[in-house]
Amino acid sequence: MRAEGERVVAETADAWTLLLRGSLSNKGGVTTYSIGAEEYNLLGTGRQFGFGYEREVERSSRSVFYADPNFFGPHMAFRLDAADLSDGRQLRAALGRPFYALDVPWALDGAVLLSDFDTRLYAGGEESTVWKKQERDLLLQGGRLLSRDLDAVVRLVGSVQWNDVELRAGGVGSPPPPEHSNRTFLFLSAGIARIGSGWITRRQVDQIDRDEDFNLAPSSRAEVGLSLPVGQAEYAGRALLSGSMGTPLPSGFALATATVSTRMDGGVQNARLQAGARAYVLRGAWTFVGNVSTLVGWNLDPENQIALDGETGVRAYRLHAVEGDRRLVGNVEARVHLVSEIFQLVSLGLAAFGDSGWSWGEPDRYWHLADAGVGLRIGITRASKNSLVRIDVARAIRPDPLGRTGWLLSFSSGQAF
Repeated sequence: MRAEGERVVAETADAWTLLLRGSLSNKGGVTTYSIGAEEYNLLGTGRQFGFGYEREVERSSRSVFYADPNFFGPHMAFRLDAADLSDGRQLRAALGRPFYALDVPWALDGAVLLSDFDTRLYAGGEESTVWKKQERDLLLQGGRLLSRDLDAVVRLVGSVQWNDVELRAGGVGSPPPPEHSNRTFLFLSAGIARIGSGWITRRQVDQIDRDEDFNLAPSSRAEVGLSLPVGQAEYAGRALLSGSMGTPLPSGFALATATVSTRMDGGVQNARLQAGARAYVLRGAWTFVGNVSTLVGWNLDPENQIALDGETGVRAYRLHAVEGDRRLVGNVEARVHLVSEIFQLVSLGLAAFGDSGWSWGEPDRYWHLADAGVGLRIGITRASKNSLVRIDVARAIRPDPLGRTGWLLSFSSGQAF
């Protein structure tokens, strides 16, 4: 939409609601693919249905989903996801009324998750341990609008969650530690959430030939919970604190996010700090991006590791190149838009980038990885989903634990960060 004198010109374009899905990607030297179909306006009712086959990094799956945004009435959403995995199965069902707008007075929804599959641990760039993981989760959560002004809304939020995790030996490596092989909690949680509203619209940011909306207003959430020793549930506490904000810059803008969470169960357990900041400078056909992110863990649950590899920001390195309990990644990228809407189907751009990352902690201890490369960006202008294809070739500057350097090709939908 744009102004031309006394006129307002609105440009519209068709978008496909039936997607014949066929994706192929390579991240960190591992090729994954999927094939299937998704309909996002089934018979004009707004219902969604899809099915597909996916070859993922650690398993293959056959899946189906159904979603109805007005199941029992307006805004009463229902979704069912089911997957038959090569190493197990997964089922998730959710029903509820979300906060579909800022001034909605209340929300309430529930979800159930049943899953059983292999979880893998890595060391020195290679698989070291396989465990069987079974998880059952029941969640009821809701919220109430407390106040609203032009800049933000404040909500009271709460939840009841029953979570049961069982780890069993999987035939590779040592069995899970007995003291952490079974975890059951019944958490009652409450907190406050502030959702700011300060939106800007920019073009040629992370997509090609598309307008994108970004919220620069501060938002935050604080929540505490207590697990009661009912039945097999353990006595424990948990806490979560998160926030995000943005700011305008000369010829651009910046965004920052941070989340810290922990479980208190005989001390601090599975504590995580995740933070990131990103800055964009927009100059005509050029977009310059700088990104820094970190993920730090303390006393992580035994099935959790923090990887530094081609999927987490250093594109010239293979998956699970380094594993630890904390990482820091920095990226710079220059993107240029070349051609718009070839045959009204695709737009083209190029990129040059550099990545650097650090990892600490067991099992691989300290490592520093770095790379540089170039890439092609393809914008699919009529797609309603996966509308950007990224093809990158990067050269590793520093060796990984297996001594590997050289070039690596990666391709996927969406930007790398």
